[in-house]
Amino acid sequence: MTDESSGNRITGGQFDKVVMAGAVHGDITIGQSGDSPADLADPLIASVRLKPGGTLADLVLDTDPPQVAVPGGTVHIITVEARTSRAVVLQSARAVVVSRTPPRPACLLVRVGGLLEPRPFTTDFDAPSPQLVAQGPDFPFTVSATDIEQFEIEPITTTHEVAWRLEVDWTCAGRHGTTVIDNQGEPFHAYPVPALFSGRDHSVLSSGCDLFHERGCPAGLLEASGVPASLWDREQPAPYPVLSVDGEVSFDLDLDPDQKESWPAYRRIATAVRMSAAQPGFVSHEPPEFRGLLIRVLRYLFVSGQARPGVALGQLIHAEWVSSLGEDHPDTLAVANRLAGCLIGTTDYPAARDLMADLLPRVGRVLGEDDPLTLTVASNLCVVYMGLNEYERARDQTEDVLVRSRRALGPDALGTLRTTGNLVKIHLRLGDRASAVAVLEDLVPRCRRALGEEHPQTVSAVATLAEVVAEEG
Repeated sequence: MTDESSGNRITGGQFDKVVMAGAVHGDITIGQSGDSPADLADPLIASVRLKPGGTLADLVLDTDPPQVAVPGGTVHIITVEARTSRAVVLQSARAVVVSRTPPRPACLLVRVGGLLEPRPFTTDFDAPSPQLVAQGPDFPFTVSATDIEQFEIEPITTTHEVAWRLEVDWTCAGRHGTTVIDNQGEPFHAYPVPALFSGRDHSVLSSGCDLFHERGCPAGLLEASGVPASLWDREQPAPYPVLSVDGEVSFDLDLDPDQKESWPAYRRIATAVRMSAAQPGFVSHEPPEFRGLLIRVLRYLFVSGQARPGVALGQLIHAEWVSSLGEDHPDTLAVANRLAGCLIGTTDYPAARDLMADLLPRVGRVLGEDDPLTLTVASNLCVVYMGLNEYERARDQTEDVLVRSRRALGPDALGTLRTTGNLVKIHLRLGDRASAVAVLEDLVPRCRRALGEEHPQTVSAVATLAEVVAEEG
């Protein structure tokens, strides 16, 4: 720049902002960037999307209502850019645990096609103070409006559900600050998938789903309500789910688990029981009222189609009651019968047969041959024979049980009516349709009179009779 009497002049070179003046009075700023104070005070913009980690799977929590959740190990792809044209130095980042809670029961459907790939960052939420561990270049990084960074963070948890946020420390234009990256004001979540397994078996928290959904699992309930049960079955990236926490569980101890209208209440209490059972030191044998509740919960799990979690819970409870109450205690015998029922529900007939072969003589000796539980166990053993394709043996023993049940309980007692329904199935399986119809024509009016039109036993008997009559033309 030269000063001549004729004015100011620039020659040569390349220039950005230039001030030319003959005289300057007061302050002047040269090279102003145009960044607003707000941009410099909060210079980072972050966006988050998900992609499967080591396992491609759908996860649905067994809550009320069921909720889609994020399995631990799901990769969080976090894209960071600057609001300002100035460089922003990302000094460090850390995962901050908002909460650790016991895992809730869940359905995990594993899909074919999941790939295990190395991730740039992992963090172990089982550690007291989780640290981001770089699998490649580590902090610091630099971003600007035209130069962005993308981080892949794989949160790992094996014992607890973890709510967490990411904090990023930055420096820009002499300022220092921290940006919190989360789920639009709510924390991210990670579910401990290993908690759904005990060795190679499903744990008490698992719905038993694997490559296919089990009947009664929370994913089925969610899909029935019209809500997608997967984060991945979408053309666009799924929104990050916001999880709610169940409130206090209240329960009517007189509810009948065989009635569908009681199932929502039983589902809540079963969730709470399964969470407790998954914790070390679970005690279930006291007080006696709690034992009675657990026996009904196992019945609910069976009739609602959740036999696999029923087996896992029943095995825990039965083992503890044998140890604490003794194998001949009436409640121990009752829970063994419920466990056998859940085994039947999973079609593990050999295991059910072995359990009931020991249980039947024991319950007969302790309670008597005509006790309602003894007759129920004997009837259930006939169901096991049906599952093992031993239909003639099942027929002979069911007819014997039915005679004893009518004498001891009465012809219209629920146990008697259930055993009669089993006899119908056996006749049909053996091709004796005439005997089946004869039994049904007596069974249906008894069910209607004793149980009502809406009871499952009545509904089943009426439907079977209609089907047989329709097939006969």
